[in-house]
Amino acid sequence: MSLFLKNKKKPAILFFLIFFHLILISIQVPLGYEKNYFEKAIFSIFSPVQHGITFFFQKIGNLWDSYFYLWEVQRQNKQWKEEIFLLRQENMVLKKSLNKLENSENIQEFISTIHNSFLIAQVIGVDARNINRSINIDKGSLDGLEKDMIVLDKKGNLVGRIIEPISLKEARVQLITDNNSGVSVISEKTKARGVLAGDGKGNCFLKYIIATEQVDRGEELLTSGFDRIFPSEIKVGTIVSVKPNVSLFQDIKVKPHFEFSHLDLVVVISGDSGISFFKGK
Repeated sequence: MSLFLKNKKKPAILFFLIFFHLILISIQVPLGYEKNYFEKAIFSIFSPVQHGITFFFQKIGNLWDSYFYLWEVQRQNKQWKEEIFLLRQENMVLKKSLNKLENSENIQEFISTIHNSFLIAQVIGVDARNINRSINIDKGSLDGLEKDMIVLDKKGNLVGRIIEPISLKEARVQLITDNNSGVSVISEKTKARGVLAGDGKGNCFLKYIIATEQVDRGEELLTSGFDRIFPSEIKVGTIVSVKPNVSLFQDIKVKPHFEFSHLDLVVVISGDSGISFFKGK
């Protein structure tokens, strides 16, 4: 039986060798302009794999390029937003100042110094105990911030003032809606003078307006400058209600112009800025 298997084994090996030899010959035989069978087989097997790998890396490359493109767009948008924000503040101050300057030399000096008086800051936090009391900004003593510098929103409305603590790269801003805040203000129409105080809930009260003094609902309030902290003629808010009181003074509710939900960027104005031209005498 083993001799029979040995006899059968030799022809099988020979047949396999001949078949393998024919395959090798077919590989080497060119088919005109066509690929040989072996190349076709390899191409059929690996072409989808190669296509998938190429597609994968192409997508990764596109995502990478898109990431850097969007990052650059975001950086430019932030830069342009800050520039527009700064220009709006400067324009507001220039409009109020130019007609008060005496000559061209004063105007030139004013324009050359005003740009450095504005510092844009990002709001990075709020008072956890009461969001209407204070906010934190990302500028501090290293940026030149000092106590009592005033803070405006993007429309030039009064937001508050810098208070302590002031760290190297962070500072706290007391909002005018804080019930410990006090701002000397004047009504735009009737010229009634009083003190604006926050109610701690997002609104303010106009205090020390006697019962006989005329103030109107809807009237604008501006800073007067008499407190020697806030320069004059900065928009503060609008009187929304006036009610008589049994005491000497009226109950006057004021809605501030700045909107807390829109406080992403603010501008800090230094004490030696051009806006100090309007300080009360």
